[in-house]
Amino acid sequence: MELEMNNKNKEKQSKLQTISGFLSFLFALIALAGVNITLLMDIDDFPKLFLVDMPIVGFFLGLFGLITSKRSRLHAFWGIGISLFILVFTFLMIGLSWVGINPKP
Repeated sequence: MELEMNNKNKEKQSKLQTISGFLSFLFALIALAGVNITLLMDIDDFPKLFLVDMPIVGFFLGLFGLITSKRSRLHAFWGIGISLFILVFTFLMIGLSWVGINPKP
């Protein structure tokens, strides 16, 4: 009669987050906080870092975090989602404000 040994390391390894997925989520949260602070304080010049650079880096880190095997991809999905939201929000905000301005009444 043999006893089956549970390998706890395999269970822990499958639940670990990827570093790139976590960094993607972190960059997306920092960018979202920067956009919110900029909107709440009514600053005229939006910083490019929070609107374009950090969401693009977060998006690509999230994609890199998705291709890892045997790891949890939860943070990678959240990072991609928040980064895409910020990018879509930025381009819609610029596009709709550009169309909404009527230079000749």
